Amino acid sequence: MAITSSANTGRLHFTATSGQTAFTVSFEFFDDADLNVFVNDVQKAITTHYSVSGGDGNTGTVTFGSGLTLNDAVTIVRRIDIERVTDFSAGQAINRAALNTQLDTLTAIAADNEDRSGRGVRASDSENAPTLTIPSLSTRKGRVLGFNATTGAMENGPTITDVETLAQVTADIATLADIEDGTTATDAISGLAAIKANVTTVAGISSNVTSVAGNASNINTVAADGTDIGTVAGAISNVNTVAGISSNVTTVSGISANVTTVANDATDIGLVGANIANVNLVASSLNSGALTAINDYGSVANATVTTTDYGSV
Repeated sequence: MAITSSANTGRLHFTATSGQTAFTVSFEFFDDADLNVFVNDVQKAITTHYSVSGGDGNTGTVTFGSGLTLNDAVTIVRRIDIERVTDFSAGQAINRAALNTQLDTLTAIAADNEDRSGRGVRASDSENAPTLTIPSLSTRKGRVLGFNATTGAMENGPTITDVETLAQVTADIATLADIEDGTTATDAISGLAAIKANVTTVAGISSNVTSVAGNASNINTVAADGTDIGTVAGAISNVNTVAGISSNVTTVSGISANVTTVANDATDIGLVGANIANVNLVASSLNSGALTAINDYGSVANATVTTTDYGSV
């Protein structure tokens, strides 16, 4: 039978039912080896996985040795080897059947090539003199394929490693974009933009910030004593006064034992002070020699009358 040039696509796609084994090949083929069979994108081997019936210029059937699983994707394509198998010698009668077979084979090969080219990358028919030569093997290894921004010619793009790294952070990039445009309700970025000047200021005094961080324990101690510090601030004039007589304070500190003794005798000292006139009188008499023994007159501290009451010494 002759293969028509119309509706002669050597490609079929099926979705298997549960346990299905037989699949009809509705396009013409010649040899069993003309068919390539795939299940879920994996090519199967004739005899090992399936058998073929029909062909020889007709349609046929592909039958699997075991039933397929529900929804398995089955693809059958025709791929005929490009060769001439019949020679028509000059002076001999033409074998019409052999000629038809040869012409059918050529037509099928042309159809298969058209199927292949139609599934490949190609330039539009309207494009003038496209340059679609890929870079050399040594330069394109490990890189993605790109197209020049001006000429559209094929060229090496970024390395696959860089692309993979970028792919790994695409979720983070998308999150940042959503934050920036408000899709994600947060001020994580927009809030930072609002205090950009403050951030710049802090960056300019980063050494000071580091110093403060290094004295965090001291700062915490001062903060804990805030009440006492406030009290001192309220009495700062007194503090300044004490600071002005710091040498005197140091002197008193050096004779603190004497000060304590004086404090313990405060009552007697007060009594002497109350009778200072008598004390001065006795001192004057001692100095003049008029008084030689205080014991003859009793306690001066207890005296309540002048020395004239005791007669002339």
